[in-house]
Amino acid sequence: MRYKYQKDVSQKLKLFDEYLRTKRYAIDTIRQHKNYAGIYLVWLEDQDLNAIDIDYKAFSSFIFQLKSTHTLGFARRIILAVRHYYDCLDIGRNPASGIYIRGKRKSILNDIVPYAELESLYKDYQVLDDRAKRNKVILGLLIYQGVTTLELHQLEPGHIRLKEGKVYVPGTRHTESRILDLEAIQLLDLQEYILVIRSRMLENLEAVRSGRKVEKINPIIYDKLFFSERGNDNIKNSLYHLFRALKKKYPKITSGKIIRSTVIAEWLKTKDIRIVQYMAGHRWVSSTERYNVFNLQELKDSLGKYHPMK
Repeated sequence: MRYKYQKDVSQKLKLFDEYLRTKRYAIDTIRQHKNYAGIYLVWLEDQDLNAIDIDYKAFSSFIFQLKSTHTLGFARRIILAVRHYYDCLDIGRNPASGIYIRGKRKSILNDIVPYAELESLYKDYQVLDDRAKRNKVILGLLIYQGVTTLELHQLEPGHIRLKEGKVYVPGTRHTESRILDLEAIQLLDLQEYILVIRSRMLENLEAVRSGRKVEKINPIIYDKLFFSERGNDNIKNSLYHLFRALKKKYPKITSGKIIRSTVIAEWLKTKDIRIVQYMAGHRWVSSTERYNVFNLQELKDSLGKYHPMK
């Protein structure tokens, strides 16, 4: 759907468009955010208000109007677009930050486990073969650096800087690139994987496939830090089997998303929110703020008091 706005609003949306493009958003996403931010800008003009000076009380009036004139899902999308618009303005505050129109209880409540459980997972993970050694390295990056499963696919051996104790995490469509510290407990496992295990896995792939009419090895795996046992750079199936096995001992740890949510919530206990925003690769501080209220002990109490369908 195409929205038409007056010249003044259109000029503001043009700057918003340029900003969103620098953040590498998809064209359809940019169009949607512009359309919905325009609804807010028109409301401001109707109320004779300025986006920079608006206070919480006035913004609450906008939310009330949204709830009374639009569906819950549509109103939420408008609020999201407004949140991005204020990030574009970069005025030091965002009246839409942390504002979520209530409906269903947010699923993120179920996406956090005690961080100590993750640490135990890594320390106790059984390593019986090369694949398990690779999986332990993957778990370390999920648990200590909070990388996404998509970012795992982007990693290359050169991104691991063992001498510096750092890892470079490339950006994706959804996250920004960043350089993070490696934990001491990871270093030996990473070193062995990069110098010994990974090379041996490549050699075994070539040996097994020699003289057989099977699917060819994707040559891109030679540049990737992780690859599948079948010579593919897509490790989605490997991750599926990894979490399926983990679930038997740790029933709540069923995906990389749960690990990442727990890690971000743990970081926010002791670190400034802007630092955590960088570490998590969030483009918007509002994305980080979603986790700010989740003290793990309070979360545990909350889950015990409230049924998820309430």
